[in-house]
Amino acid sequence: MRITALQPQRRSKKRLSVFIDGEYAFSLDRETVAQFRLKQGQRVEEKLLAQVVEVEQFRHCRDEAFRLLSYKARSEQELRERLNRKGYSPVVIEQVLNRLKELTIVDDEKLARDYVEARITIGHKGKFRVQQELLKKGIDREKIANALKTAPDESEAARMVIEHYLPRYRRLDETTRKRRLYGLLARRGFSAETIERVLFRSNLTD
Repeated sequence: MRITALQPQRRSKKRLSVFIDGEYAFSLDRETVAQFRLKQGQRVEEKLLAQVVEVEQFRHCRDEAFRLLSYKARSEQELRERLNRKGYSPVVIEQVLNRLKELTIVDDEKLARDYVEARITIGHKGKFRVQQELLKKGIDREKIANALKTAPDESEAARMVIEHYLPRYRRLDETTRKRRLYGLLARRGFSAETIERVLFRSNLTD
């Protein structure tokens, strides 16, 4: 087999159409072409072409992962699912994820710690709610447990929720008001201990 042409593509100057024995075979990034030193007239074997395609797929998958991460931090599982939906092979996806983990670009432990702190202090959510959200992201329980150990006290977040919603419950009798607030805090994932401490052992709702 022989490379009979390497033609620039109209839609992307970074890519070249590769023709083998006069027939269009596939397109490659210019970086891949340079990496394998491919040129017109070069004889190639199937083994080499398979390596070229594999490297190209890795580069595409890696670039897509970077694009997804540019919008927001994602867990390893979230990235795996998104890349799988894009049609990349499981083998290539794992190669990309392993590389990103080596570079600490994908780091579930750090993601869990940052997420816990942000959701409690800024999102005003309880630890149980945050735990459930992290489980949905595919982060394993051990990493979540370690992140929760260093989490800020959720009591202040619970107080912020009460202060925000209390005005709309002011006209209710005290028992009904506290029942409504209790349900609200429970749905936000605060523990019963935190709710009782903040709601019933303070004068916030008086």
